[in-house]
This record gives sequence, structure tokens and C-alpha cells, in this order.
Amino acid sequence: MYQLLIALLFLNVSILTWNVVLSSDVREFRPVLVEPNIPPLELRQDVDEVVYSSTSAGIQSSCYSIGPYNSEKAAQLVADKVRAFGLAVSIRKMRSMETLNFFVYIPPVAAYAEAEKIAQDIVKNDVRDVQILTQGPYQNAISLGFFNNLNKAKRHAEYIRYLGYDAQYTEQQAPREVFWVDYDEPFGNDAPVQAWSAAVDATSEVQRIPRACR
Repeated sequence: MYQLLIALLFLNVSILTWNVVLSSDVREFRPVLVEPNIPPLELRQDVDEVVYSSTSAGIQSSCYSIGPYNSEKAAQLVADKVRAFGLAVSIRKMRSMETLNFFVYIPPVAAYAEAEKIAQDIVKNDVRDVQILTQGPYQNAISLGFFNNLNKAKRHAEYIRYLGYDAQYTEQQAPREVFWVDYDEPFGNDAPVQAWSAAVDATSEVQRIPRACR
């Protein structure tokens, strides 16, 4: 019995020694988790801040311009409504050429008497607003009226040509200042800016145009 106890004790010591040696070898050959010269990955703790800054920078927004408005006051009223809705907004002033009307005429002739003869002949065909111009770059030209619609001007000129005279038309323009409202709209907001615009200024023919976000 004593010999059996000695054998069991020897066996336990042998197993314990073998486990210690084996575990040491495993630790020595454990693969390296970080390669030399490559920084380890770090868990970010500021995810909420990154998402907020991306949204506030306009990455998740659509940007538009609405206009042109004929008066700065109208643009300012629309901008106030957009700002009250919680959107970033600014007013931009531009210089534009405004179409006043379309002028239909017969080009100048050599003498006033010739122009008068042409005018009298045209009046016989029930043409109204016939006038001989006596000064300026259109001296001795025959004015056939001013039209606010291009198609009407074209049709009138074609009728005069049918009567045998070289009628022409030209666009009369004048410079003016117009105002645009630029605003940023986060996805899903759908601000009724065009409805606000119509309520503020029904006289301005405005349109909403997408633009690049700054």
C-alpha cells in the first residue's frame, strides 16, 4: 500500500510538471496581435459627436435657391419664414436684364415722305398703332406697336410681311436688381417655401432651383 501511494504521488508531480512546461511553450508561440510599424485599432468613444457634426455641416441636406424676387422686401419676408422654420437661409442680390416688351417696326427708309407713304398704305389694311419715328437711331422707321408677348410680336410682324413690307421685331430690355433666397433643407423636412413665396409676393414669377451645398 505504501508503494502505491508513492507511485500515485510521483504520477501527480509528473503531470503537474508537464502542464507547466506545455503552457510555457504555448505562451512562447502565441501569434502577435499587432504587426510592427502598424498602429493598433482603437475604439472610438465620440461616435455621437461625429454624426452630429456631419449633419450640422450639411452633408445630409439638400440646398435650394428660390427667386428671383423683384423687391428685397419680398425676399426678406420669405427668408424670415424659412428661418422661423429652423433652416439656414441667406439673401443674394443679382443684376439682371429685364424684358420690357417686344418692338415691331419697319426699318428706316431714306426720307420721311417715303415712310409716310408706307404708313398710309398699312393703315388701309386695318393696322393700328402705326407711327413714323422722327429722331434717334430709328429715324424714318415705322413703329407698328409694342407687345408684352413674343408670339404676338411674331404674328404681327408676319402679317405686315404678308402686306409686302419688311417688318422686324426686337426685344426691349433694361437692367434691374433681383433677389434670390438661398436655403439648406435637411432630408425629410419639405418646407413649403413656394407656398410662402406665393403668399408674400404673387407678382414675382419665381422658381426653386437646386444648388450645390457649401
